[in-house]
Amino acid sequence: MSIELARLLVKYGVVKFGDFTLSSGIRSKYYIDMRMAISIPEVYKPIIEELARRVGNGVDLVAGIESGSIPWASMLAYRLGKGALYVRRAEKSHGTGRRVEGYYKGGEGILLIDDVVTTGGTILDSARALENNGLRVVEVAVIIDRLEGGLNAIRGAGYRAWSLLTVKDLFNAMGISNAAQ
Repeated sequence: MSIELARLLVKYGVVKFGDFTLSSGIRSKYYIDMRMAISIPEVYKPIIEELARRVGNGVDLVAGIESGSIPWASMLAYRLGKGALYVRRAEKSHGTGRRVEGYYKGGEGILLIDDVVTTGGTILDSARALENNGLRVVEVAVIIDRLEGGLNAIRGAGYRAWSLLTVKDLFNAMGISNAAQ
């Protein structure tokens, strides 16, 4: 399945080359634009099905991170018949001022999802925000791992974490043998 998913992402130009600054602040010669994939049923349907197949036990709610993974969390929650939450990057200064949005009682097991992981910093920050609101992050799922230490950092913090694809899978689908290019 991962080979077919990688080929679909490549087919629709999700991998872009140029000079990019990632959310981690790291500069990169390539960018993985998963925001494009949410518009293409041929791409998002198999991703959601594969994510749903891999989700472990103990998940009550699916949480996405503002803004890129909110659609993924919503689609996966719908597919699993679970509620969806999202985590803001910072508390807002108006309205309720909440950082975690959605309905929850506290104590629920959370699957935290992100579209792409580089260092893991955003995911770990979001996991802390969820836990500070009385929720339990039981699993972290990432669609694409850039293989820059992010999943290892998340696992090192004590979370079960996995990805559907790696950047190496994408580059292999493009016929590029070295993902560091």
